[in-house]
Amino acid sequence: MNTQALLIATAALLISVGCNRPAETTDSSTVSEQTLVKLQQADALDGQEDHVIGKCYVCSLGMDGKEELTVDTHGYEAHLCSSSCRDHFAASADEVIASTPIPQTQSPE
Repeated sequence: MNTQALLIATAALLISVGCNRPAETTDSSTVSEQTLVKLQQADALDGQEDHVIGKCYVCSLGMDGKEELTVDTHGYEAHLCSSSCRDHFAASADEVIASTPIPQTQSPE
């Protein structure tokens, strides 16, 4: 009987801790498969799949991002080129990712 009571108390504690955790807008459990694919494609633009996106997402992945202007989203670090791009991306990362076409990678000659 004590073991059962301990298990119930542990389960209740785990549930209450999970419920009190602050909501995150970039929670990977709610991310769509399409968003993850687009993040992976943007990550590969620099030839490395390291979960670091070095181009500014807000500028359609055309400008180099800066490490000091980083937003973490769905397990990726997105480097943005300016504080206004960083703020815009942080406020609506999923929308920006969904609406940004991924440029074609250029093969080395």
